[in-house]
Amino acid sequence: MLVLVVLIAATIAAWTFALWPRARAVSAPEAVPAPEPAPAPKPVEPPPRAESTEGLLVAQLIRGDLTQSQYRKAMACLAERDETRHPLSLPGEG
Repeated sequence: MLVLVVLIAATIAAWTFALWPRARAVSAPEAVPAPEPAPAPKPVEPPPRAESTEGLLVAQLIRGDLTQSQYRKAMACLAERDETRHPLSLPGEG
């Protein structure tokens, strides 16, 4: 029991010593340079236009013009169209 009391007292003393504000030597205040004015903000450039239909859909999804389900449906339609226009040939099919 005595060990516990000593341990708690030592912990409190350590925390007090660590967190107690330290007295600073009083001296003449140093001249603090005035902060420089902030530069004028640069105009924000619009993002580049999408060069593909997929890029356009992603941009619309990010802006919130499309929901996730609309995006998935549009991408599925693009995949079907791409498969119809440019079918993949498997190796060995000639």
